Amino acid sequence: MYSIKKLNNAQITDLARIRANAYPAIPLPLEKHAEIMNIQNEYDFMNFYGLFSEENLIGGMRLHDFEMNLLNQKIFACGVGSIAVDLLHKKEKVALEIIKFFIYHYKERGASMALLYPFRPDFYKKMGFGFGTSINQFKIKPCDLPKGNSKKNIKFLSKEDAEEMCRFYNSIVNITNGLIEKCPKEFESLFNLESTKIVGYKVDNTILGYLVFYFQKGETGSFLVNDIFVSQMLFKNSEVFLELMTFLNTQSDQIRYVIINTHDENFRFALNDPRNNSDRILVSVHHECSTQGTGIMYRVINIPKLFEDLKDHNFNNISCKLKLSILDSFIPENGGSYLIHFNNGNSLLVENDDFDVELTMGIADFSSLITCAADLKSLYKYGRVQLSDEGYLNILNVLFSSDEKPLCMTDF
Repeated sequence: MYSIKKLNNAQITDLARIRANAYPAIPLPLEKHAEIMNIQNEYDFMNFYGLFSEENLIGGMRLHDFEMNLLNQKIFACGVGSIAVDLLHKKEKVALEIIKFFIYHYKERGASMALLYPFRPDFYKKMGFGFGTSINQFKIKPCDLPKGNSKKNIKFLSKEDAEEMCRFYNSIVNITNGLIEKCPKEFESLFNLESTKIVGYKVDNTILGYLVFYFQKGETGSFLVNDIFVSQMLFKNSEVFLELMTFLNTQSDQIRYVIINTHDENFRFALNDPRNNSDRILVSVHHECSTQGTGIMYRVINIPKLFEDLKDHNFNNISCKLKLSILDSFIPENGGSYLIHFNNGNSLLVENDDFDVELTMGIADFSSLITCAADLKSLYKYGRVQLSDEGYLNILNVLFSSDEKPLCMTDF
């Protein structure tokens, strides 16, 4: 029989050994793994749990408490990371038990949404996690970035700016679907890596945007060929954006490419030339301009609690009586049919059997739909959902739509 419990510091060192073997591509000594994992002593929203077979630790994970903006409503959500299984106990359903514990642990604590970054998207989709917004990686010559009239407000930031960076970031969380609140310590940690550089748009003591980046050598290894890799970019408005881009544009004398990761596929419209210099031509003369990757995954773990969390959200002024039938083989009690009456966009779960249309889908696709990572028309087109009356497709597509897909700038 397996048991799972929170780990003390000594047990975290044991889990570090398992983690080091589970992630051999991370070139860190065991002591460094243990040092990184001791962060649970610094953050009260982050804890390590281990799975034991009798008295032997054979796997573990890191759990995160989150305050997340979902459709402009602050909800309690949860995340899991650093899932590791002892090499001697692979294929013994250890990871399966870890994820089940994670879901039930937070369901009991009142969370409605779970998040993770998948090493195997197919593995977690079978467990009911739906795809989130993709990342687009652009590889641009500095001269092809927009150049504004000024970069006078761009300054290098230091650890003393961490609290102000956090204040600015959390102000964007309040208006951005999907973002997760952070604390100043998380920004302080950005300055601990010597290779990381951070510039910000700063007027007096107020930060209205920032870039987190580092330099990397080109493939040849020549010290004369260097790129800038932008890992984070956040800005309040177009004026701030243009000054940040001007800063990058003016690095063209020493920088070959600027590599930017962004959730926004429309970033290409800001560029003079969006091509990534691969010289690849796709079908019918389409130039490759970015590389796309799927990452963050979402899972609704308690549907009634979710609609309680979203009680103040307006579902685009739609009035409709919906029977939502959810298939969830991993957490069966989360599946079943729910009657939701929408009145001018306000939602209410009801007990009667009065409905206009039935929408049937798996929990993974529903999780992508409710976060607005996917739209209903696309899911219907590809056969991922069933409707009892196709005439309601446009109505329900509007009901579940948003003008922005969910963003996630939290690594865990």
